[in-house]
Amino acid sequence: MDSSRARSARSCESCGRPLSRYNDGSYCSACARPAASSGESAVGTPAGDDLGVRLRAARRRRGMSLSVLGGLCGLSASYLSMVENGKRRLDSYSLILALASLRVPPADIAPGMPDSATPPAGDRGRAEGAAAVLARVEKLRSGIVDPEIIDSAQRNVEHAVAEYEHLDHSVLAPAMLRQRAEVDTALERCTQPKQRQQLLEVAGITSGLLGYIAVGRNDFPLARAYCGEAFQLGEFTQRMDLQAWSRGLQSFCEYYSGRYDKALNLAMDGLSYALSGPQSVRLTINGAARALGKLGDARGVHRAVDQAYDLMSRQVVPSGVPSSITFDCYSAAQTASNAATAYLSLGSPDKVQHYIGLALPEISKADSPWSRSLVMIDLASSLIQPKEADLDRAAALMLDALSISSGRPIASGQLRTSEFLRRATGQWGNVQQLRAVREAASSLTAC
Repeated sequence: MDSSRARSARSCESCGRPLSRYNDGSYCSACARPAASSGESAVGTPAGDDLGVRLRAARRRRGMSLSVLGGLCGLSASYLSMVENGKRRLDSYSLILALASLRVPPADIAPGMPDSATPPAGDRGRAEGAAAVLARVEKLRSGIVDPEIIDSAQRNVEHAVAEYEHLDHSVLAPAMLRQRAEVDTALERCTQPKQRQQLLEVAGITSGLLGYIAVGRNDFPLARAYCGEAFQLGEFTQRMDLQAWSRGLQSFCEYYSGRYDKALNLAMDGLSYALSGPQSVRLTINGAARALGKLGDARGVHRAVDQAYDLMSRQVVPSGVPSSITFDCYSAAQTASNAATAYLSLGSPDKVQHYIGLALPEISKADSPWSRSLVMIDLASSLIQPKEADLDRAAALMLDALSISSGRPIASGQLRTSEFLRRATGQWGNVQQLRAVREAASSLTAC
């Protein structure tokens, strides 16, 4: 190897930077000046041995290797090791870069040291580039949300969906409102892609829950806004299961607002996202079949009920009565009870009683007052449709149903009670049995 190439491979014995081929000495221009002439030590700090110990402690607290720290501040791992062992010194600028990489204020390691320093002449382009990289890394770090915040929000919505029927909605609604605001705040500062996805998904489910609560309070404009937002967030995050779920909520909202054609269209659109997955059963039986019943389409109801049972045969079907807004498949009892409601609208009491007979054993055992109340109202309503109607039994069932849900009335129960009273009064007039039902119903208000 020739002498000029050998020179170019040499490094400063103090800081480790490559030496110019024209520099015949052992130190670069920044390290060659005597410490006394500059008015500060070569490291701009107290004794090198003490500095090395402090620097090593700071690096280990951060869990950073010598090679990683060296890469960030432009020094070799071997040179940094010598600095930590008191065998080499750092100029002020290199020390500040190293401490910035460790996210340690310079004054914590070397009291009196400034937070910044001017890079050595001839090396400013490279050093300024390193500082810019460190600034970008710090900016990325500042955009990361505490994972526990996201985990907590996810647990909250999962619990709310799974336990919806058992929760006090006067407590749930404000809790979900607070969470929705907190998620928005986190989104404003979050730049990490995966975390943003998770936060947007939580926002979508939270909005859907708030929409479902609004339906229970007969606030249909607010329900439409929330459920529409949930669907848009599902679209934005490309989560088809969230879109299918949101369409089910929207269909439910329109059904109870009396817009049955809209309810049907939303349920059918939801099926394009659910495909033949778990939510397809709910969209078919709770969305399409019930809306078709209200529209008087008997053939459509028959098809929808058959299709729901066919779809259910391909799923993992839960036992009992899970949440009415689950992301999973409806249970057999839920499917049967919704079929009964669809046939009730068609005036088919035999079908109603058949499907209630399938649903009632599981629903009676379940800790779901709403489900039991609604099934009993449907059964009572079927008993006033035949020519040989049983008003006494129907009224008794209605009183039992209203008693079950008296602590937590919902819009669906109120609507079905009103329909029962309207039909029964039209057939028998304002008889004593119906007055008792009307009095019990009038004491209920939507939660």
